[in-house]
Amino acid sequence: MATPREIGMELLRDFADKLAKQVQDELGISAAKAKAFAEDAAGRLADDWGGQTVYLPMDMIGRRSTRNKQIYREFNGDNQSELALKYGLSRQCIYRIIKEQGELRMPKQASLLNLDVTSPQDHDRA
Repeated sequence: MATPREIGMELLRDFADKLAKQVQDELGISAAKAKAFAEDAAGRLADDWGGQTVYLPMDMIGRRSTRNKQIYREFNGDNQSELALKYGLSRQCIYRIIKEQGELRMPKQASLLNLDVTSPQDHDRA
């Protein structure tokens, strides 16, 4: 079984490898420069966080939010199964995301149209 130190070293190597590939692909720089950049970034991570116990969440809030917005944009009314397969989610989860994203947009859309989105019960209380 790997020690925490070995796991940490593997994490930094993997981070550097993935970052180098992404920098090379997206910025079009040479493999050597991308590798040097990524190894420097991994070294800085080690300098700043080395020796600490850190939990890395599998799905960060921002990533989930971005994914959910993309699912809503791609939804065409009857492609829940396709979206579920594409994003590795259940159809029920896709339905929930579409509902939540629609509700998030409702107040903005209503204000653009100058609509009152309060319920009739809210008017009775006023």
